[in-house]
Amino acid sequence: MSEIVASLLGLEQQLRKASDLAQLFYTLVNQTHRCVPYTQAILLVGKNLEHTQIVAASDIPTVDYTSPFISWAERLSKELIRSEKSSAQQVMAADDVSDDLAVEWRDLGLPSFLLWQPLPVEALDNEPAGALLLFREQRWSEAEYGVSQHLGGSAGHALFALRRQQPLQGFLPRLRQRKMLVIYCVVAALVLIMPVRLSTLAPAEVIPKNPYVVAAPIDGAVEEVTVSPNQLIKKGDLLARLETNELKSEEAIANQALFVAQAELKTVQQSGFMDPREKARLAELEAQVQLKSVQWQYLRERLSRAHILSDISGVAVLGDPGEWKGRPVKTGERILLVADPAQVEFEVLLPVKDSISLLPGADVRVFLDNDPMRAWSAQLKHAAYEPRTTPDQQMAYRLVVSLSSHEGPPPRIGLRGAAKIYGERVSLFFYLFRRPVTSLRQWAGW
Repeated sequence: MSEIVASLLGLEQQLRKASDLAQLFYTLVNQTHRCVPYTQAILLVGKNLEHTQIVAASDIPTVDYTSPFISWAERLSKELIRSEKSSAQQVMAADDVSDDLAVEWRDLGLPSFLLWQPLPVEALDNEPAGALLLFREQRWSEAEYGVSQHLGGSAGHALFALRRQQPLQGFLPRLRQRKMLVIYCVVAALVLIMPVRLSTLAPAEVIPKNPYVVAAPIDGAVEEVTVSPNQLIKKGDLLARLETNELKSEEAIANQALFVAQAELKTVQQSGFMDPREKARLAELEAQVQLKSVQWQYLRERLSRAHILSDISGVAVLGDPGEWKGRPVKTGERILLVADPAQVEFEVLLPVKDSISLLPGADVRVFLDNDPMRAWSAQLKHAAYEPRTTPDQQMAYRLVVSLSSHEGPPPRIGLRGAAKIYGERVSLFFYLFRRPVTSLRQWAGW
């Protein structure tokens, strides 16, 4: 008797050490024979013996629900649970079950006797948490019945304790109940039709509002850009210079041509008093002088325009000034911008795959990388109808967003961040599954 007590204490210690349900199941079906000898053991788990499931069997690592023995054991357990004595310990033989099960009992060559041992939970008014099915050739003694009952209570408490640590373990069995399934479906449908505001995220950048465009006044090559990015500029400051060597040469040649034409005109004027034929050339030479003068004035004006001055005060908006040195430019080609730092707005590049229906005035919240905890409120000013290629080779719509009233200085031109753009109200289902449904339609072609 002392050996049985020692084995029982050792088994209860292993049950307490089980860290999860899988370890507990293995211990119950493989270590119980030290206290109550058996040939084959099956563990059935289900709260109050409802929606039970065979979770472990002795001497096998996993339960194969397609095997004849497990299939027969499931049907046997259902028959036993329907009986009024399912919550009590009982011993039965093949003659105590239905004819079909009895025939299969003998065909499978199973031991003659079965001990049905429920696993009651005393904390829940002895509500069984499952049952242990033990097979062997001989009946059990009264002492073994007592040990089995004591062991069943310990196993039930262990199941109760581990399930409280793993509350989701019983979720699927409850979900199989028809009433709970209907409730879950109704709740899910109500949640999915709940209206929410459609929104999308896109990269944003602070850009100047109504900037002054500094463009090349003439064809030529840039000699130097004399300002730096974000440099304060006053009206009349020099912004850039174009190459003037060729213009100076052309201006000098035109000046000399004008000087020659004026000298020839003066000579004819002096000799015209003596020679009437020379006097007839006066009108032609005066026209030549006027033409040469216009050409010289035009070249002088072009030479003066080679120095580009600012027409307004503000800050310089450009990239690397060194990249412009020696670059050829055409008339009207933009070199840089001069902007008022107090007048800014946001440029948002909305990817085509994330595009939503937007109307002017839609709410936008901008989070800049330098201060992600602060949100700038803005409204959509206008959006491009056609997408364009972004620097990272993606197609995106260009949105211009105007800054709403705010406290403090506006953000610095050139800062980047992310913009959250809000659209119309839609159902939560559409909000969550808009992109998957779009991808599925494109893939399926419907």
